[in-house]
Amino acid sequence: MTLGPLARVELACHDLVRQRDFYGRVLGLPVIGSGSCFGLGPVALVLRPRGDVLFPAAAAPGEPVVVLAFPVEDAELDRWHRRMLTLRIAVLDAPGPSGAPPRVMRVADPEGNLIELFVAA
Repeated sequence: MTLGPLARVELACHDLVRQRDFYGRVLGLPVIGSGSCFGLGPVALVLRPRGDVLFPAAAAPGEPVVVLAFPVEDAELDRWHRRMLTLRIAVLDAPGPSGAPPRVMRVADPEGNLIELFVAA
């Protein structure tokens, strides 16, 4: 028995509006289906409100739930870094000097989930 490729990631949210804005406007992910579903290639990222059947409301805001890691081209990583600074998104880990591994940048979405952009080796 084998599993197929990952099809969907569901992310619990306290503030669905802020999360939609972050993933749509800041990261530029395309909306698919409803306004709470974004395309990540063959994987769908679904934002779900806390307090529904799958995600209890008890989790504290800002408590990381998931890490989403995206490979980017080396030159793109610096552009993403500038974009995050321009949009006043707190950069948790800034990318190192060009060509120095690891080339990675980490930011948090409005609810504290970690978004990692990295240069694949």
